[in-house]
Amino acid sequence: MQTASHCIPLGHIQTYFDLRKSIIMQIDWLEKRSQIKFHNPHELLEVIIGINPDEFYQKAAIDFRDTSTPCFISIEQCLSLIEQAITALEMPYLGLAMGSLMTISHHGMAGVAAVTQPNLGLCLETISRFCSELFPPLEMRSRVENNEGLFVISENMSLAPYSHFFYELNMVSFYNIFVHLVGGEHELKSADFSYPEPPWGNIYRRYFRCPVRFNQPETCLRGDASLVSYELPLANRLMAMAAEKTLFENIPTRAIRLLPLRLRRLLLRYYGAFPSLEDAATDLGMSGRTLRRKLAEDGTTYQQELDQVREKLAKEYFYRGGESITELSLMLGFADSSAFAKAFRRWTGLSPTEYLERPHD
Repeated sequence: MQTASHCIPLGHIQTYFDLRKSIIMQIDWLEKRSQIKFHNPHELLEVIIGINPDEFYQKAAIDFRDTSTPCFISIEQCLSLIEQAITALEMPYLGLAMGSLMTISHHGMAGVAAVTQPNLGLCLETISRFCSELFPPLEMRSRVENNEGLFVISENMSLAPYSHFFYELNMVSFYNIFVHLVGGEHELKSADFSYPEPPWGNIYRRYFRCPVRFNQPETCLRGDASLVSYELPLANRLMAMAAEKTLFENIPTRAIRLLPLRLRRLLLRYYGAFPSLEDAATDLGMSGRTLRRKLAEDGTTYQQELDQVREKLAKEYFYRGGESITELSLMLGFADSSAFAKAFRRWTGLSPTEYLERPHD
């Protein structure tokens, strides 16, 4: 999947970037909700009000007025929208501010379908599935390990230079949803970020009552494992099903048809015994030649996709406390640990040993 691939439903992105609909144009409200004291708040509101939707989308080469056919935008276009907003508002921490302004209703039918699940675990599974369809560059998943429940956010492909924007927005937004659903009964153990603390790191701590940690193995919300079975106050299976049906009727998606993502999901199921290109092609319902051609059209190869999966699995192995490089090499199908170490350095710029010895907060 290339940054030029048109895979993101414009209708989904518009829920984030129609600032004039999502923000009440009152200084007190804006500062209270965003927890940011603005030096020139009136000037900020003038900028928000002055953002012209036509120009905003046109600068990103997006025609948002044609509603006759489903509109999808590329990752490049999405990043252009973010750059415009951050520049216009002079807020490098815009992800934090936008995340704090979003409520469950702001997520539309996706939010309704998630919060009406029977328990928090199913809520997170629903969010993960929606993310795969509505914003395929990101991946969200939940898991339980060592008596802890984790909700992990990672990139399927680089969103640089604005990766932090997506992590900030989603981490703050989902933390607020957690607080809304669980109330004062429970608190999370930490909000972890996989990158160094940015210059505006102090602002992060305004949004979380739990500890905020940088330079962590994964970007995730971390809590007690028992939270997975926490019964949600808004649980309603019929409403959840109806909301999901309405969501996908109104916002068509195409992520499920993106071949590189389908291939990666297939390879993940074969952890430890990856199929050959020909066998993978058969599982995907095509010939090896067709698979090569279609991957080439998407700017990738079978080997590149296999390496993406191997890197992901290697990092998860280390995250979970695994330390045997020899064992991991064999699990990932390498002839020996030397071949794995060479590939791992190519992926991360570090040897497996250096990666294991990285300092964490």
